[in-house]
Amino acid sequence: MERLIALAVFLLLVVIASVLGGQFTGGDWYYTTSQPSWNPTPMLLASVWAVLYVLMAVSAWMVWETMRGLARVALAWWGLALGLGILWSFVFFGLHRIGWALAVMTLWLLAVLLVIKEFRSIRIEASSLMMPVAAWLVFAWILNLVQWYLNGGGLNAIL
Repeated sequence: MERLIALAVFLLLVVIASVLGGQFTGGDWYYTTSQPSWNPTPMLLASVWAVLYVLMAVSAWMVWETMRGLARVALAWWGLALGLGILWSFVFFGLHRIGWALAVMTLWLLAVLLVIKEFRSIRIEASSLMMPVAAWLVFAWILNLVQWYLNGGGLNAIL
């Protein structure tokens, strides 16, 4: 029973992160920005993130279950990655700062790569579950970069 409670806690954490990040939506501002033709639909984005958040929760739970070695450090990196996802939504959709959001996403991607590295030394399956998150963030980083460029990217767009 304790195992299921721990899993439920990690699932709750990703739901909270999703809800907090979801408070910031594109709205009118986003729809007036220039977008690449390959920009995913909001429904596709929501569906992909739902799956990725479940993978993140399960991977963190797997590491939590072992509590071997540097599990606490690895889980701290995981928590930071979760927080950077919320921050990205706030900066991109809340502040309308595409360039700043690109910088946040760079940190987010680096944090996820560190999570993968740390999880790998604890439980390889947990590390593997985080790989689709990293792959999606690479795609999202490229999308963010293109959006920044299409909307006047340069130092003026960052500042």
